[in-house]
Amino acid sequence: MQKEKAQDIILDLKTRNCISRDSRVFSDGDYVYIPLAGDYQLAIAGAEVVEIEPRLPPHQSIPQAIKGSYDRIGDIAIIKVKDQKLAAELGNAIIEAGSGVKSVWMDSGIHGEYRTRQLKWLAGDKKTLAIHTENQTRFLLDISKVYFSPRLATERMRLARKVRDGEYIIDMFAGIGPFAIIIAKLRNVEITCIDSNPDAIKFMEESIRLNKLKGQIMPVLSKAETIMPKLPKADRIIMNLPHQSMNFIDTAKATLKDDGTIHLYIIGSVSETEENMEKIRNAGLTVIDKRIVHGYSPAESLVSLSLRKTL
Repeated sequence: MQKEKAQDIILDLKTRNCISRDSRVFSDGDYVYIPLAGDYQLAIAGAEVVEIEPRLPPHQSIPQAIKGSYDRIGDIAIIKVKDQKLAAELGNAIIEAGSGVKSVWMDSGIHGEYRTRQLKWLAGDKKTLAIHTENQTRFLLDISKVYFSPRLATERMRLARKVRDGEYIIDMFAGIGPFAIIIAKLRNVEITCIDSNPDAIKFMEESIRLNKLKGQIMPVLSKAETIMPKLPKADRIIMNLPHQSMNFIDTAKATLKDDGTIHLYIIGSVSETEENMEKIRNAGLTVIDKRIVHGYSPAESLVSLSLRKTL
């Protein structure tokens, strides 16, 4: 939330015991982040619930050299440090810090047809099933069977706010459906969610049941290129498969209304992104918005492109 509103809200939340003691309030200069206790749902104008790395109290500190090198999904921490000794040190520190994390795993990279994580257990319980809360929305998932990125919480809400009631949306590579579920929680829409991973569809269906939605979601177990020609023309298409999305530009364009929008996510360097944008223009699409979502490597970023048909 914005800083000028924070002090009164913090005092109010403290009187109702709604602030978690496992983390601390902090600011990044423009916004103030308040750690909420339990399943408390924040309903304050100008505020939203996001999932980020906790800032631990001083007596629960994690070694400075290895801070910020893990993702948190529910009560599971996933470390992306390649050095196993350093990863083990961080895993034990996270558990000992009392941050609410119950299980710590090391991520050695994405593999296989369904692009799941290669995981090695480091500390805590040997559990892979979690309920993750983001933007007042809950997701059930198994980190060993489906891919999920908590780093897209702000991006998913940003996109959801662009959607209008009554739209028909296709999520081509939906995973467990985080984009769709957040949109359908906020808007009265119809969304077809496609994924070829049976586990992703199963956890999508479970997550739909966990939330009260305004819109309707239809999970479809299929490859996007197989089912897309059979679907109605869409007002909006989401393409979140960053390493491969460019391969499906023509498929998406063919299923898009003339005034519809494609939300494409790609990973690459500045020059690679420019090359992809040229390919997009050659495919008969116009880039109407470009933004960097977050860094991916020292030379690469995850980039969001909003596209429309060139008429």
